[in-house]
Amino acid sequence: MNETLHLEGLDFTLIRSRRRRTVGITVERDGDLTVTAPEATPLGQVEKVVCRKLFWVFAKLAEKAMLFQTPPKKEYISGEGFHYLGRSYRLLLTDNVEVNGTARLRLTGGRFVLPRRELPHAAELFTRWYTEHALVWLRQRVDQLAARIGKEPNEVRVRDLGNRWGSCTEGGVLNFHWRLIRLPPTLIEYVAAHELVHLLEPRHDEAFWGRLERVLPDYKQRKRQLAEQGAQY
Repeated sequence: MNETLHLEGLDFTLIRSRRRRTVGITVERDGDLTVTAPEATPLGQVEKVVCRKLFWVFAKLAEKAMLFQTPPKKEYISGEGFHYLGRSYRLLLTDNVEVNGTARLRLTGGRFVLPRRELPHAAELFTRWYTEHALVWLRQRVDQLAARIGKEPNEVRVRDLGNRWGSCTEGGVLNFHWRLIRLPPTLIEYVAAHELVHLLEPRHDEAFWGRLERVLPDYKQRKRQLAEQGAQY
C-alpha cells in the first residue's frame, strides 16, 4: 500500500521499490507528485531528501501551470491561424455553400476552409476535425511503435483529457487528447511512445525511462521540447 507525505502544503505519493537504489521525485504532467524510494529507507530519511528538493518541485509545478494555461480564445475569423502537425494554417471563411460536397470544414490548399454559415458551430467542427484526424494518425503511429516496444494496446482513443496529453489505463487502453494532433510529429510520437511503454512499466521509474530510451534515444530532448513548446499549441 502506498504512503502519502505531506510537506510544505504538498502531497506526495510514496512508492517503495526493491529495485530502487535512491530516492527520486516525479512531477507528473497533471501536477501529481510521486516519490519513489528503496523499500527499506526510513520515512524520516525520505522526508529529508524531499525537503532538500522542494525548491525544484515548486519550480516544476510552476512550469506545469504555464504549460497548461488556458490558450487565447479563438475568434474564427479569416486569416486566423490554426495548428496541425506543428504547422499553422490560416482560416478562410467562404460564402460558397458547396464546399467539397458535405464537408463543413476542410484543409485544402494550405488553408482551413469553413463556410461562413457554419460559424456558430466553428469550435465544434474544429474539435471534431482534429479528433478524427488525430485518431487516424495516432493509430498508424502507435502500430509502428508497438512493434518496436513489443506490446500492443487493446484500443486507441482520442478525447478531451483536460490538462493531460495522454494516459494509459489498466485495461490497456491508450487515451490521447485531441489537441495532440496540433503538435509537431516528433512530439506526438514522444507522447505515443510514452503511453505505450506504460503498458509494460506503469510507473515512472528507472525501468520505464530505460525502456523508453531504447525506443526513442532522444526522448529527453523531445520531453523538454514538449514542456517548453506545448503551451503554444
